[in-house]
Amino acid sequence: MKRFLKTRGAVIGALTGLMVLIAVFSIFLTAGRVSFVENTFSAIVRPIETGIRSFVGTLEQIYDYMHGYDALAEELRALEDRVAAYEQLAREAAEIKEENARLRYLLGFTDRLYREHLIDAHVLTWDASNWTSAFTIDRGTDYDIRVGDPVMTERRELIGIVRDVGRNWATVQTILDPGVRVGGLMGTGVSAVAEGNFALMQDWRLRLSHVPTGEVPLLNDTITTSGLGGVIPKGLIIGRVEWVGLEGTGVSYYAILQPIVEFHRLTQVFVVQQLEVLEAEVEE
Repeated sequence: MKRFLKTRGAVIGALTGLMVLIAVFSIFLTAGRVSFVENTFSAIVRPIETGIRSFVGTLEQIYDYMHGYDALAEELRALEDRVAAYEQLAREAAEIKEENARLRYLLGFTDRLYREHLIDAHVLTWDASNWTSAFTIDRGTDYDIRVGDPVMTERRELIGIVRDVGRNWATVQTILDPGVRVGGLMGTGVSAVAEGNFALMQDWRLRLSHVPTGEVPLLNDTITTSGLGGVIPKGLIIGRVEWVGLEGTGVSYYAILQPIVEFHRLTQVFVVQQLEVLEAEVEE
């Protein structure tokens, strides 16, 4: 901006000097007619002088405005950086608070149940296929994990069942997968089957089927595992009844369940082992 003012000022000064020289030269050529020349010079130069002063004043105002704008813009950038830093701190604090709450719950949970029968693991990757709902964890046969072991959260929410195992990895099929069927228990104590469904899997839902004739699932009822078969512990939370409808036969009902587990937020899971020993301890 300063270079702009200097350049324009030099041009204006040169033009003004040229006009002054022309006027002086005219005075010499018109000796004896000073009044006429003076009047002519005054009539020409004064408006130009006034215009030049006005123009220079406007340029100075623009320069002051631009200088102030740059200062404000720099201050705004500094404030935006500070706000971004504060937001990052707030996010980190929220994550730490959530992690602390989860660990406090987990400590009490492992003291009460399954202490000897839980293997903690972390989620590595999700299956990219649209035909299944599964993910890989960082534990395998080195930790005595076997196919068929149930997987849950620290809040006793059923996640799925181990499908494949390697030395230091395992694949878990979630309860949303069409290949998973789990014995379920309604709030009324009636048994049914919670099973994955391909169409529902896309919306993070599953189906409650094989409801006995005459029994109607209740909306918002929490469905838990029945424990039948001795593979999956009894009382793990599967989901809540979101919708109830009639089967094709027209004589029995089914329900759509919304899982309690937030699958997209899973980072740590627990594989349940040696359930038969656990049942003996519970009976004692």
